[in-house]
Amino acid sequence: MSDYPIYATKEMLDETFPFKIEIRRPHSMNRILHAHEHLQLCYMLSGSCLHWVAGQQYVLTKGDLFSIPPNLEHRLELRESMDFVMIQVDFMPHALNDSLRDLAHMETFVDFAYIRPLITDADLLPKMTLPPPTQMVVESLLHVILTEWVTQEEGYRLAIKAELLRLLVITVRQYKRFIHVQSQQDSHRVALHRKAFYEAIHFMESHYHEELHLEDVAAKALMAPSYFSHMLKLVRGKTYIELLTDIRILSAMALLKDTDLNVTEIAAQVGYNHISHFNRTFKKHTGITPGDYRKHQT
Repeated sequence: MSDYPIYATKEMLDETFPFKIEIRRPHSMNRILHAHEHLQLCYMLSGSCLHWVAGQQYVLTKGDLFSIPPNLEHRLELRESMDFVMIQVDFMPHALNDSLRDLAHMETFVDFAYIRPLITDADLLPKMTLPPPTQMVVESLLHVILTEWVTQEEGYRLAIKAELLRLLVITVRQYKRFIHVQSQQDSHRVALHRKAFYEAIHFMESHYHEELHLEDVAAKALMAPSYFSHMLKLVRGKTYIELLTDIRILSAMALLKDTDLNVTEIAAQVGYNHISHFNRTFKKHTGITPGDYRKHQT
């Protein structure tokens, strides 16, 4: 258990439309250390404040854009009693729209929104400062999204999805330009974490027959277990348990179709020590028992 609250998505966002946009000012900012299960994208509209992320303090000023991925502890703090206005967007990319799911395949988006904030080195800022022309475009988009959210006229959800997708595309393109002017060392660290994440997925796909534990696989990804599972949900659309089960059952289906091994032997080969557990899982996943599946393949 963490020593700070973790806000559940189902408590913060609507299940049918997991999105929310708010304006944060000194009187409405969250000064309590916390985390949340969804992705948060924030833009500094004016002024300045302090942002604590994973124990590191950063100064935010106008034009700064940053993301807070799932389960990353953070909080805001006033800076010398200065005023500020920040726009905060909370959402679940994979749940809003199929087109937003495509962002999971964009390396730049994964780096900006999920990988870079994970690296807490003091000299690697988990934000980027947008150039003035891009600030104007982003502020215009956010204004449209805010208006749609407040008025909620017919079709507002569709309008928000369209504008949000445009905002995210602009964000990843700008981040791609941003990293070109960063040090090679910074880019290397981001790439290293990204590589470790995908290597952990490959490890699951090639060692599924072994007794795999989330903590051990997450360690290979250089991530905390809960964070790794949320990353899998974004990139593969499944949590750790869901993905591992999917890999194992697909392998079992292939063995049932292409070999003469009995069900008990197949269960053991794909990582299940108890035949009853395998049978229940297989039927839940496919709708039929392993024996019935084999009959339909002949």
